[in-house]
Amino acid sequence: MKYELIAEKPANRTLIEQVLINRGLKPEDINHYLSANEKDLIDPLKLDNMERGARMYIKHIAADNPMTMIVDPDVDGMTSAALFINYTYKLFPAYVQNKITYLCHSGKQHGLNDMMDEIPEDTKIMVLIDSSSNDYEYHKELADRGIDVLVVDHHEADKVSEYACVINNQLSQGYSNKNISGVGVIYKFCCYLDKKLGLYNAHDLEDLVSSGLIADMMDVRSFETRYLVSNGLNR
Repeated sequence: MKYELIAEKPANRTLIEQVLINRGLKPEDINHYLSANEKDLIDPLKLDNMERGARMYIKHIAADNPMTMIVDPDVDGMTSAALFINYTYKLFPAYVQNKITYLCHSGKQHGLNDMMDEIPEDTKIMVLIDSSSNDYEYHKELADRGIDVLVVDHHEADKVSEYACVINNQLSQGYSNKNISGVGVIYKFCCYLDKKLGLYNAHDLEDLVSSGLIADMMDVRSFETRYLVSNGLNR
């Protein structure tokens, strides 16, 4: 294998150490980075609206209310949707089979813009993963129709919507890791549901987490993101 270092490697450093330093990692953080583990996972409750979102999810499933999901047309969107559906199926298989409608974009669009006319009239909860944090006018339109809106996202937005429950690491000051994609945020949501329900199901889906994070080209210098990627690849 041919390689070229962008900075000369001192004799007391390994090639891996020098590569990591060249990529911006501090020398004193290298050992921690290479051995990142579950202790580097941030408490899901650091994400704003996590408890509210969990209660919304449980309320509608308990009431057997119809749910509509919009699946984003990229790998992060697909893995996010797959993680959420597989997690929910482990708990409520009949609900997934009978009560969830999936809507997919015809092209590379994101969010609600091209989907509002496709939403079934009996929908009681919309789940929007990896998109829609800034679809404020559509959130209001859905709320006016009596539909609860749950957004689980990682994209930047100007503000938190008044008409949706938005769980977004970019909009949560207490959540220090801004380098997880949509699949990472929905994973944290499912981990919180596990904790709330006394389960351990989200961990079975960590291969989807790593796939989505890699596909969305997340910065893996964060200890948490590094762990999620490496752990998922080893599933």
